[in-house]
Amino acid sequence: IRDLVQRPWITIVVDDVHLMKHLSVHLLVCLALTVVFVGGCREAMPHSATWPYSGDQIPSHPKPPEGGYYTDWDPWSVKLEATPVSDINPVRTQHVFVATVLDKDGKPLPNRRIEWIIAEGSVGDIIEVDESGIRASRGYKMTNKFAVSHTNNGEHVLDRGNNDPSDDIHLGVGQTWAVITSPVEGTTHMIVYAPGIADWDKHKVFVEKHWYDVEVDYPPNATNRVGTPHQFTTRVTKSSDGSPLAGYEVTYNIVSGPAASFGGGQSQTVTTDAQGLASVTLTQDQMVEGANGVDITVVRPANLPCCIEAITLGNGHVQKNWVAPAIAICKKAPREVYLGDEFKYVIGVSNPSGIVADNVMVSDNLPAGIEFVSSNPPANVSGQALTWNMGNFNGGQSQDIVVTVRSTQTGTFENCAQVQAQPGLSDRACATTRVVQAALVVEKTAPAEVILCDPIPYKIVVRNTGDAAARNVRLEEALPDGLVAQGGRTKVVSDIGTLAAGQSKVVHFSARAQRAGTFVNTATATADRGLTAQATAQTVVLKPALSITKVGPAQRFLNREIAYQITVTNTGNAPAKNTVLTDAIPAGAMFVSAANGGSMSGGQVMWQLGTLEVGASKTVSVTMKGVRIGTVRNVVNARAFCAEATAEATTEVIGIPAMLLECVDVDDPIEVGQQNTYRITVTNQGTAQATNVVVSCTLPAEEQFVSAGGPVGHQAQGQTVSFQPLGTLAPRAQAVYTVTVKGLRAGDVRFAVQMQTDEMDSPVNETESTRFYD
Repeated sequence: IRDLVQRPWITIVVDDVHLMKHLSVHLLVCLALTVVFVGGCREAMPHSATWPYSGDQIPSHPKPPEGGYYTDWDPWSVKLEATPVSDINPVRTQHVFVATVLDKDGKPLPNRRIEWIIAEGSVGDIIEVDESGIRASRGYKMTNKFAVSHTNNGEHVLDRGNNDPSDDIHLGVGQTWAVITSPVEGTTHMIVYAPGIADWDKHKVFVEKHWYDVEVDYPPNATNRVGTPHQFTTRVTKSSDGSPLAGYEVTYNIVSGPAASFGGGQSQTVTTDAQGLASVTLTQDQMVEGANGVDITVVRPANLPCCIEAITLGNGHVQKNWVAPAIAICKKAPREVYLGDEFKYVIGVSNPSGIVADNVMVSDNLPAGIEFVSSNPPANVSGQALTWNMGNFNGGQSQDIVVTVRSTQTGTFENCAQVQAQPGLSDRACATTRVVQAALVVEKTAPAEVILCDPIPYKIVVRNTGDAAARNVRLEEALPDGLVAQGGRTKVVSDIGTLAAGQSKVVHFSARAQRAGTFVNTATATADRGLTAQATAQTVVLKPALSITKVGPAQRFLNREIAYQITVTNTGNAPAKNTVLTDAIPAGAMFVSAANGGSMSGGQVMWQLGTLEVGASKTVSVTMKGVRIGTVRNVVNARAFCAEATAEATTEVIGIPAMLLECVDVDDPIEVGQQNTYRITVTNQGTAQATNVVVSCTLPAEEQFVSAGGPVGHQAQGQTVSFQPLGTLAPRAQAVYTVTVKGLRAGDVRFAVQMQTDEMDSPVNETESTRFYD
């Protein structure tokens, strides 16, 4: 493909269709590989097409096939590092080499292939390599002299399998490892190779490991008292079987610290004896504290007849600390105590050094006003002077002396203790204690007046006006009859605890009065040592009281207006706040109007009367209409803060009948000898039923009765027709009667009708004119 790009004039002619398809597939594969090789990804594994992704381990090619092989197919990788470059190990031990692949900025790169190659002629073998990962091409060992691994994607810890975390190897991103060993002496020459680095000068590192059958045990660090000699011993043995090695040269060299020497010199070389031991003694030139650093070099001497040169097998370092004895004292005491209390001084004696302090003595002179009671350990007491013989104190040893005393007067007292020890050591410590007293004061506040429904807030301040803490302070208040606190309690208790000098605690609680009146209650504070204090508060509880009068007519006709006058009065001894008057429109009535600021809403009339002072009244009026016969029961309610009242007025709504009498002749004029019918209609136009409705008719002489009809029966006698009484006629109802007559002779006649009811004082008369002709 590269040749095609560089030579666009080349033309490929393929006649065979099958060959063309085969060639196309290969061209596509090559093109994809080229994109992978040329583009690349910093974190991804390059050359992935030839490094299988998953499955069983499969040895893979280090570089891409054909064209990619000759390119910088992993341009990110520019440098290889391997550590250690050179080291010495005992035979039959394992050694770890760590390799890192870096980019141009020195950042480690993951997923890069590393090859581990032990050169021909070297001793030692590869034990294992980093096989982490899931690719089939992950780390593997081809032979004991050649292995492959890949740099890691994350951090790992390589544990040697023991319980010592100090020899763990911590690996970072972009690192990988290989482990080698050798059972015999010699040198392992290893080539560490990164095939992804194009620069031949940077893609390999040469490392070496020297193996010797020697184990060196260096002396441990030590601490000694100044001026005392100290012996260092180094042990040299075979690592294979632990047998001692004699004749090895061990050189001790003082490299730091105060003036010291090995038999007068700063350096001394000693040959190991038959037990493999080489010892020297370090002494101080002056008795001063400090630390000497000593370097130790172990050399296997040359054996010229056998053509063996001298070899440095190891370098160690040891530190010798010189310390002097010391003595220290500290004293603890309470900052504050009450007058007459017992309290304790704690005297702490210690040797902060690592060396024995001899003949330790402690003394304490108590000040006046402080009285000795006892001590542990027991003291030698002489008046106010106390002493203790503590003997010798080893390095790091400490002991407390506890002295119990009693305060006999107030004030501030400083008490000092002193310690002495050999040689010429001393220290002093003091503690200050203030002896104080406490005093309680109680302040109580409450409102002078409240409304019955209001809570009564109480504020109680308990104050310590003394110069000592008041302990176990408790506040109690028994409420008088008629007062209750939250939850119906009649007693309020508050455990305040300790009040420091000058400190105060505020306690709030609320009570409610169950009745009006004057209430006096007392709060009592107590504390340890018989402390007590009281405070009293008085509150007058007032109550508003509402009364209502409502005046209206006892009786009204149906559909006539009913006017009511309502008066609300505060008969209590406190203002009635937020007074609201409501008058519900009862069934059978209809709202017409309201005066004095009344408003109709939701079936009731409401007046916002505001605050009614004691004895004050307000009068309002409302007008309704009776729309149904019966008793209208009108209830009015007044509500204010902590007050309520109700009143009612009843009005009987009645109806009244109103009778209409009508009479018409069906035909007019009428020929003599013919019949005519009179239609009589009785209508109740009122609001109440009419009872015992009686209708009667009087015929003129020119007419003769023929027949009659109606809701009731009738009787005809001469020229009079009388209908039986109709028991009731409801409002808006009608009763129709008919009377048929015959004309006897010509003339303008008058047919007369009369109607009477129980409710009427006099009858109603009606006539109808009719003309008869020949």
